[in-house]
Amino acid sequence: MSKKNKFYWFEGVTEKGVKSLLTDENSKFGWLRPQRNRRVLVALMAVGLIAVSMGSYWPTLKTKMNLSGGAEIVIYSVTAIFVIFAVLVGYLFLRISVRGIGDAPNELLDERQIKVRDTSIRYAYYAMGYVVLGLLSLMFFGPELQMFQPEGNDGSYLMIATLFAYASMPSMVMAWRERDI
Repeated sequence: MSKKNKFYWFEGVTEKGVKSLLTDENSKFGWLRPQRNRRVLVALMAVGLIAVSMGSYWPTLKTKMNLSGGAEIVIYSVTAIFVIFAVLVGYLFLRISVRGIGDAPNELLDERQIKVRDTSIRYAYYAMGYVVLGLLSLMFFGPELQMFQPEGNDGSYLMIATLFAYASMPSMVMAWRERDI
């Protein structure tokens, strides 16, 4: 008797995945559950998002640090791969720390969890308004950016960081605000 594992397309999660995060008391991830550790994770995630967005200004940073030749390519490649990987791992830990409530569909949550999730999404929406305002200010007053350019400041890293922020902001807000998850 195999039970169907329903896939929720809008949320991008499966029923078994959400239920395992909601009921899992695995000691392997127990260190992620205290509010202090979740707040540290949110701060590290914010630093990682800023580091990803700084990839858009690599040519400007390169001239300020007097890098040239092979060293610049190695430093850029290793740093970009490490930072993007760290942000992805941070997002996975963040989802585990809030038990996937931010991405779960209503039918798998109880009333309290739905209220917490909806409130966190609302505050994340407000926070992203300020993030976008800051990014627009940076684009107007900072060094010039162009999208998908092989030479000069490439704005694609800024766009990638913004997409990471949109995906992770509800979980970040929930991890910061809630005492018990």
